Amino acid sequence: MITEDRIIRVLPADTPGLVRAVEHVIDDRWLRAYAASVGDTRPEFFDLEHSGGIIGHPVFPVCIEWPLVEHGAPGIELTVNTLRLGLHVSHQMRLHAPLRPAQRVRTEAELYLAEARTDATLIATRFRTYSSDGELLVTTLLHMLYRGVRLEGSKTPDHPHEVTPRSGTDLAPIAKFTVDATNAVIYTECARIWNPIHTDIRVAHAAGLPDTVLHGTETLARAVSTISRASALPAGAVVTGIGCRFTGPVFPGATLTVSTADLSEDSVAFDVQDTNGTSAISDGTITFELPS
Repeated sequence: MITEDRIIRVLPADTPGLVRAVEHVIDDRWLRAYAASVGDTRPEFFDLEHSGGIIGHPVFPVCIEWPLVEHGAPGIELTVNTLRLGLHVSHQMRLHAPLRPAQRVRTEAELYLAEARTDATLIATRFRTYSSDGELLVTTLLHMLYRGVRLEGSKTPDHPHEVTPRSGTDLAPIAKFTVDATNAVIYTECARIWNPIHTDIRVAHAAGLPDTVLHGTETLARAVSTISRASALPAGAVVTGIGCRFTGPVFPGATLTVSTADLSEDSVAFDVQDTNGTSAISDGTITFELPS
């Protein structure tokens, strides 16, 4: 057991429990609560009488993944104080099939990457969510950066993949949305993702922040919904993938502008900026397919 702060230690390959797992039974109550918490009550996410039933919002998988990294990524050791230094810097999701009410799903998480950076440590976790029949539903890579933290050991995947800065794409603003102090509280309870930095002003001040900070995944979910509602995706498009870098905090009272550009016939680039032009989300990509 590690006791020294500002160190992350990679566990040996023969350590038991390197792959964590959790099971959930998804219900319409949770799916609808999540959709409501990000302001997206379109029929496919919220209307219980919708033809074919409701499905989960494209960013809903973060809810079932959270318990596996709430206390740090699998395959590493770190103290609680070190855990609190982590910054969620990028997120990549591949949605192989929609999540639906009454599904029993199993989510597995394992250490994907542990890499020393200049005065920092980058940790990535890979998640896979399966149906009770073994069908792969969601694959996710989540990157956390721990500034001022030293790494002992390392882990390098065979084919490392990370969201990288994109150049040469001109994005045009399509819509805005505003957030307030209640959003993070509602999102916390509806997503079941609790971190006091998002809801407790005392914790935020102790961390040197002027205010609480909106969850990165809430900003992402609101951006994805904004893009869909603004017709930046074709009518009827089904989101199959989302990736982005989180590049700036979002504080209550912020008005955020979502900008997009077509990348290909089945993908859209996007970013999110505040009124000062500071990026909250950079290098975003949404992939989609049209129903056959």
